[in-house]
Amino acid sequence: MKFTRPRFSVLILGLLVLASSVLAHHGTNISYDHNKPTTLNGTVTEFVWSNPHCQLYFDVKDASGKVTNWAGELNSPSVLGRQGWTKRQFKAGDQIKITVFPSKAGTPVGVVDRTHAILANGKEVVAAVDRNVD
Repeated sequence: MKFTRPRFSVLILGLLVLASSVLAHHGTNISYDHNKPTTLNGTVTEFVWSNPHCQLYFDVKDASGKVTNWAGELNSPSVLGRQGWTKRQFKAGDQIKITVFPSKAGTPVGVVDRTHAILANGKEVVAAVDRNVD
């Protein structure tokens, strides 16, 4: 098969587009400290149901009364939807208890540890997931 300049350019462009989407995804082990699960109590400020990852934002008040806004990273909407989640899972003002693996950078960001149940307003709204089950 003989490649002309336009065909070759289209082929290269297509490969670059495919490669960029593959390289864009990341694992959580590099960003988050999976050796330090941290349980937080807070108030939901926003639940964002969008790709590539859903986000749960919540305010946490420390012993001195200082409020810090945290962001909890979750799976994609399609994965969460298959597990029974909805875009109305959490609403602003919900009181939550959640466990995250915090950012290695020390910022108030974490990936949600789904091996612990998530409580909202004192009730379990998301059951713990057994990581040993496929």
